[in-house]
Amino acid sequence: MCDITGCVAWDGLQDSDNSAVTRMTEQLAHRGPDGSGFWQDRHAALGHARLSIIDIANGTQPMALGNQPGHRLAITYNGELYNYRELRSILRGRGRIFRTNSDTEVVLQAFAEWGQRCVDRFTGMFAFAVWDEHEHRLTLARDPLGVKPLFYVDDGARILFGSEEKAILAHPAIEPVLDEVGLAELFCMTPMMNRGLGVLHGFRQVEPGHVMTFGPAGPVSRCYWRLEARPHLAGVDATARRLRELLQTSVAGQLVADVQVGAMLSGGVDSTAVAAIAVNHGGTRHLATYDVDYACEGANYSSSALHVDRDAPWAAKAAAHIGSHHSSCIVSTDDLLAAQDYTLHVWGRPMHRLANISLYLLFRHIRNTGATVVVGGEGADEAFAGYAWWRSAPVDSFPWHGTYPQAVGLLRPELSERSVFRHYAADSYATARAHIPHLSTDTSEDRRAREISWLTYTYYLDYLLHRVDRMSMAAGVEARVPFCDHELVQYAWNLPWQLKNHGGIEKGILRTAMADLLPHDIAYRRKSGYPVALTAAYQCAQYDAARAVVGDRHAPIWQIVDRSAITTILDRAVEHAAADWTDLNRVAYVLETDMWLRAVHVRID
Repeated sequence: MCDITGCVAWDGLQDSDNSAVTRMTEQLAHRGPDGSGFWQDRHAALGHARLSIIDIANGTQPMALGNQPGHRLAITYNGELYNYRELRSILRGRGRIFRTNSDTEVVLQAFAEWGQRCVDRFTGMFAFAVWDEHEHRLTLARDPLGVKPLFYVDDGARILFGSEEKAILAHPAIEPVLDEVGLAELFCMTPMMNRGLGVLHGFRQVEPGHVMTFGPAGPVSRCYWRLEARPHLAGVDATARRLRELLQTSVAGQLVADVQVGAMLSGGVDSTAVAAIAVNHGGTRHLATYDVDYACEGANYSSSALHVDRDAPWAAKAAAHIGSHHSSCIVSTDDLLAAQDYTLHVWGRPMHRLANISLYLLFRHIRNTGATVVVGGEGADEAFAGYAWWRSAPVDSFPWHGTYPQAVGLLRPELSERSVFRHYAADSYATARAHIPHLSTDTSEDRRAREISWLTYTYYLDYLLHRVDRMSMAAGVEARVPFCDHELVQYAWNLPWQLKNHGGIEKGILRTAMADLLPHDIAYRRKSGYPVALTAAYQCAQYDAARAVVGDRHAPIWQIVDRSAITTILDRAVEHAAADWTDLNRVAYVLETDMWLRAVHVRID
């Protein structure tokens, strides 16, 4: 797990480009605390910051193949290739000579052998850039589910790329500009985004499951993996067995590391299943597991339908059952307040920090206790219909809009009344639905289930994976997600609704598959989301901070947000002792957006 950055200039690098790549890499030093490196030729400069996981002594980057200038391949790579040993054996059989035991060299040699088609053979989470000196071609690639991020800006004269937007912003040629589309993404789609887009003008993302090539003639994008509609004929028992096999294979592959591996453990079926398989897998008999809890009375655990009860008692029971060494990260109000600005800096744009701060503190706790890699249960709700919106989703908008309503009503009237903002979410929804594959044999129930699943994978999981990546990397931890193995995802996506909901409970088929491995009450514990519940004192601090911003008529946020809308929310907070989930999210989001506009010096266009 690392940071990758780079610049390619078709007419040749300037001195400012070379120095900028150094600054770009330094911006993301938190992602790679174990060292940094640089590589350049006349047209390309690559940067890398390393978190050492595999072949600690020899896996330094950027890495180059070939000794003759003008004919070299150079790579900067972020992620883990779980089948790298198998691929190295195949490549050796084809005459390839290896000088390290790193998965980075396997990716580079595979690219040299098979070109961009090498990604068809990869199992893992990754984002990488390869510069081909001879062909004058840059290749950017991202894993099938988009576990690892990769942003870029193409202005025609140069390509700038990085694991996070802030790296690209370190180049002097880039000005942070928020245009109409970016504003719509921030207030009509949040916390989700349309795939491929960035918030700032000119910023794009390599889409999950895509390879992009850039040459003097322009970019070409190829999709190498997507969800495909396939018939599923197996019954309950056979399906449960196959799911168990796929998850066991995925977990086993993701335990490979030359550093200590731990597991997230909330006491729900998802994380407990992963942790139990990890313990049963050879070499992890002393698995460390982790959860998060709040130190103060008054934490509100019923502020939304996503959050039902505390994880800590369930996590302790699960840990006792599987025999892990469990530790809880206890979070106080002071901890939350001290970390909130840093989490905004880490993410690099406004986001729902109520869910981010304690997650960062949990990852920091994990790193401080000695683990550098953790596996978790992210992706199971998307695979097996875990969210409440599967059963109550509107048919004319994104299924999560009941939980995460649009914030377009916060905009100044002259903005919110524009057609682009009034229709942006609906237009995005219609465009997305048009891309969803179906089978002619699907029942109406299965057809709708496919749609909700595809949308949840494409939008909501994308948000969750960005969240896990940013918060874990900020603490120097590599977070792995076994439920996001692309073979498991493809299989699960094609399960009929009645199988996903087997027994009349969310994730029913997963519970059936794992029932003999877990205590019954944990295997059938109802869905309770990540405990974003915050102490009452922290909630009050958000409202107090918002009142201070309302009192500052020159705050940059008022260029786009209606002050009276925030005043109305604050007035409601005085009348009601308990914080409303949506109101609290919106207040915190406005505070984040104001701080982001100031910190990044964003120009609003």
